[in-house]
Amino acid sequence: MATSRLGPDRNHGASTGTRRRAAPLSCAECRRLKLKCSRVFPCTSCVKKGCAAICPDGSLTTGKGNRFVLANTEVLHEKIEQLSTRVRQLEDALAEVYGQQSSQPHPLLSEELLGIKRPLEREEPEQVTPRARPEESAEVIDAFGSLSIGQSGRSTFFGQTANSWYLLQNEEETEEDEEATTPTVPLPADVHWLSSIFPFAMHFGQHPAEVRQSILSLLPSPDRAQQLSALYYKHAAWMYTPIYETDFIDNVYTRFYNDVSLPEFTPVETHRLAVLYMVFAMGALLDLDRPPLSLEANQYYSLGRAALSIGSVLEEPSILSIQALVIMSHYMFWANIDSPRWAIMGLVMKLVQTVGLHRDSGKWQLSPEESLQRRSLMWEVYTYDSWQSLTFGRPPSFSMSHIDCQMAFETTQNKKGEAEMSFAAWKHRFTSQCLSIVHEQAFGARGVSYPTLQKLDQAVRKFYIPPSLVVPGFGSLTDNTDRESPPLELTMQRHIALAIKEITIFYMHRGFFARALEDHSGDPLSSKYSPSVLACYNSACSFVGLVKNLFSQQPELTQRMWFLFTHVFSCAIALGAIPSRCPGMALAPSALAHLKSAHHLFEQISTNPRAAKVLPVLRKLDTRASATMADHRSNKSPDSPTRRISYGEPVVKSEEDEWATLGGKTRLVSRRSPASGGSSGSRSPETVFAVSPYSPTAVSPSASTFHTSPPPPPPQPPPALAQEAQAQYAPGWDVYPAQEQMAYDPNPAVPQGSWGFFSPEQSWQMAQGAVDPSQPQYQQGQFVDYGVSSPEYQKMYYAQQPQQAGMQQQVLYETDVSDSWRHFVAQFNQA
Repeated sequence: MATSRLGPDRNHGASTGTRRRAAPLSCAECRRLKLKCSRVFPCTSCVKKGCAAICPDGSLTTGKGNRFVLANTEVLHEKIEQLSTRVRQLEDALAEVYGQQSSQPHPLLSEELLGIKRPLEREEPEQVTPRARPEESAEVIDAFGSLSIGQSGRSTFFGQTANSWYLLQNEEETEEDEEATTPTVPLPADVHWLSSIFPFAMHFGQHPAEVRQSILSLLPSPDRAQQLSALYYKHAAWMYTPIYETDFIDNVYTRFYNDVSLPEFTPVETHRLAVLYMVFAMGALLDLDRPPLSLEANQYYSLGRAALSIGSVLEEPSILSIQALVIMSHYMFWANIDSPRWAIMGLVMKLVQTVGLHRDSGKWQLSPEESLQRRSLMWEVYTYDSWQSLTFGRPPSFSMSHIDCQMAFETTQNKKGEAEMSFAAWKHRFTSQCLSIVHEQAFGARGVSYPTLQKLDQAVRKFYIPPSLVVPGFGSLTDNTDRESPPLELTMQRHIALAIKEITIFYMHRGFFARALEDHSGDPLSSKYSPSVLACYNSACSFVGLVKNLFSQQPELTQRMWFLFTHVFSCAIALGAIPSRCPGMALAPSALAHLKSAHHLFEQISTNPRAAKVLPVLRKLDTRASATMADHRSNKSPDSPTRRISYGEPVVKSEEDEWATLGGKTRLVSRRSPASGGSSGSRSPETVFAVSPYSPTAVSPSASTFHTSPPPPPPQPPPALAQEAQAQYAPGWDVYPAQEQMAYDPNPAVPQGSWGFFSPEQSWQMAQGAVDPSQPQYQQGQFVDYGVSSPEYQKMYYAQQPQQAGMQQQVLYETDVSDSWRHFVAQFNQA
């Protein structure tokens, strides 16, 4: 009966829906946990548990790995995720900033504290897989460097920061060049042999005294020796000074010229003699009254190598041997002997560790003089290695975590209270405190995230340059114009200090600059990498203007500094890419003007054999950029990626050809053996592989293997001219008359409406649209087997007459030295 009575009531309630719902006896959470509910909502139990917001209808449900998950409050989930992300970002920023000051982790970054941001979990922290950060994988750019593999197996690698000259060499170098004979200096046979076996030592037989006497007998006269020493400390030691002049005079020079009896030939004394000869070699090399790459310089260089082979630097390392090797490497630097120089500096770094220069001398209570010598030599070697690594795009030999050597020179204050220091003190601090971090984070194998790169950019820009090293007219807001002309050494140091900062910024941003041009060829400033476009453009303009200014003041010495022009070449490639690919960009007119300025610099040193190889590339780049800008102004589009300027002139290829090869992109140049049936004397074809910019390992399917026809050999001179050239000593490069000192004008003659380069603050403002781009914003012989001579000496020794050189230059221009570049970046043309 009860059932029959309740049944109709329920059915009626279901059908009419008019009966009110009964009040809940307990909240949903208390029912889930089977707790007694106070029925005053929010109930007491939910208030105590901290979930009053979900009472009475909401509930907490169990979730995998967590004690509880909010079922009906997604906002709290999102808030927790935001807070965890924020904590992770702050931890990363703290680790990055603190890592610049100490090799030890910050106390707040311990494993226990790092786990606070993790959600509540049942599993142990070790079982949790960290989340991958999408921004790290998104910054992979096509800038892993260039690898060349020769027919015989010889391999050469230049990394992402290598200048464009070395990348060009990687494309063109042929192994037949190494087999060419080079003129040798007239030395006794035993001395010549000693020089050729360096760095290995000779174990003398019965007549070691005769060999030692032969080396000593070739010392220059005292007058010439003093002159060469003075030339070294005036023209070369301003940049790297492994042994200071007073130390050299007291402990090296006087031992062989002023002492009554010559020192015994112990290993240390032979190293002392090697220092003497290397100083003479550098002095003769930079004697501006004589031709560059003179045989006298090569003779002293060979004698220094022979002296190092008498007393083995491998078995008897010493401070003197390190000093001799550093000067030897510096000689190679100025004489353009590249491949052995990298290996020699590697040997130097190992010897530095062997004698303990990286550990501070104060631990052994050495005398103040000896401590100063060791500290100074340590930081000179470290600076040389770091700057050389930047040039070649290869990793440095030392990590700051293994060095506790104190700085050799302290800072002072000038009358205005500003920090002041010498060039040596500044370069040691810049390299150890700033450039070392850039090498590790920006140029490492793992790559760098873009936010990290921007922070490194600001660190380099803001690194302090003392007032005494500021170049007048470059970036200084104060009037630092010298009342009197500064000495040559100070002029060179000022320009190099600013140059190393600018070129570091340039290579930091070059890969992202290329990425912006590829992804947004119409308007690279709309790319998320627009700060890199501005930074790369600014640094390229500054560097070209800096070298131009230095050349106007010291033309004779500057034109022998080929390493500066290699970086000018890199800047010219980047500057040429802007008007060629983005003629409508506001930067294009100014970039074209600075490209022409770089081109003009190379034309002024066209007698340099290496400049003659670069000029055809710059001429074509200048011609193409000018033609593209002219088409843009006349509202004409280019007919095709390749064009001829006039009938009979060489094809001007797509602007991407040079940029793909010389802009630091990932590239493999493999030289295969000649095909069967081909001429035995023909040049081996090359195989070029392109790697996708989004994958370090995948090979782009659109970049297939291409075989290129080798350029024809240059014409041989007539026999009469050849005999005349061999009979005469190398005439050297043209020496231009000194010009009056000029203040650099950052606004060269460009069409109306163009603009110059920007300050860092204006660059970031422009990236955000805060700066009007229409308004000016200006601010003030390589021998791999360590031979005694190099192809550079051969080129100078067998120098052609002017008309001969002009004819060869024309052939190089018409030959088109970059046939393999044409097809490389076809995948980038799809955008």
